[in-house]
Amino acid sequence: MKSRFLLFCAMLSLLLTGCSRKEPAEISTAETEEVYAAEDEMSAPAEEDEDMVSPMGDYIDLTALSSTMVYAEVYQMMLAPKAYIGKTIKMNGTCAVYHDEATDKDYYACIIADAAGCCSQGIEFSLTDDYSCPDDYPAADSNITVTGVFETYTEGDSKYCTLRNATLN
Repeated sequence: MKSRFLLFCAMLSLLLTGCSRKEPAEISTAETEEVYAAEDEMSAPAEEDEDMVSPMGDYIDLTALSSTMVYAEVYQMMLAPKAYIGKTIKMNGTCAVYHDEATDKDYYACIIADAAGCCSQGIEFSLTDDYSCPDDYPAADSNITVTGVFETYTEGDSKYCTLRNATLN
């Protein structure tokens, strides 16, 4: 067992010190700053383009997509919500409930995990007037499918995305 651990450590150190084209001492400060600047540009969210249009049309059925694509599409909804306003969205996931003590209000959301299960995104929803809150709303952590119209709203200093006039399928 000890020899396997030592072998693992040796392999790990080889991976961490792998070959590179330049020795660390040969890399200039200017090159390092260029790399960091490029990484910052890639990781910074793009400014929302007001003319951006969702390529999926007016009805977006996320239940028909793979888990990777669903996660990517919901991430895009959060990044550029204007492109999705007024579109009907159908999604399935896990129901999450948050109770705000300050306002004594419950918030419901449909949460979707990425393919690896390590990250999650979600969209708040409010059901049509045909549903009574909290009696007709789903329990926390239950699997749900919800369909509603994508909208945004501002509460305090924050902007939120929601599915309005939603129904449970």
